[in-house]
Amino acid sequence: MVAPVRHLVLDNEAVSALLAAAPQHTKRAQVLEAVMAANGRTVVPTAVRCEALWDRTQQMSAVANLHVREDDPLDATAANRNVQLRKAAPAASLVDAAVVVSAELLPGDDVVEILTSDPDDLAALAGHADVRIDVRSL
Repeated sequence: MVAPVRHLVLDNEAVSALLAAAPQHTKRAQVLEAVMAANGRTVVPTAVRCEALWDRTQQMSAVANLHVREDDPLDATAANRNVQLRKAAPAASLVDAAVVVSAELLPGDDVVEILTSDPDDLAALAGHADVRIDVRSL
């Protein structure tokens, strides 16, 4: 039996850990492990990049840029879906909903793992997603 493809979407805390200057950052190892274990695509929503202050042009971003190369933009279609999800789970933030929208945009019937420090809001949103999401807490 072939194992399912596992995609990964990073939330703010995961990106912040990846950007941490100290290699021994407690959560950084968890993030790198998840990135290496993903056998599908690994993406970061642009809303998450903005919240985490990840400027890909800065030298301090070099390691993170190597591990996560794909940004998922928040275009008009994604913005409409974000609003729908936020109405379904009002406690969730724009960034939380953007993470789930990014998960929905990944291909096929694969599994999407979300790495987050906000598992409650992400789980609430995942219940309304059009894709199978595994919420993994940092």
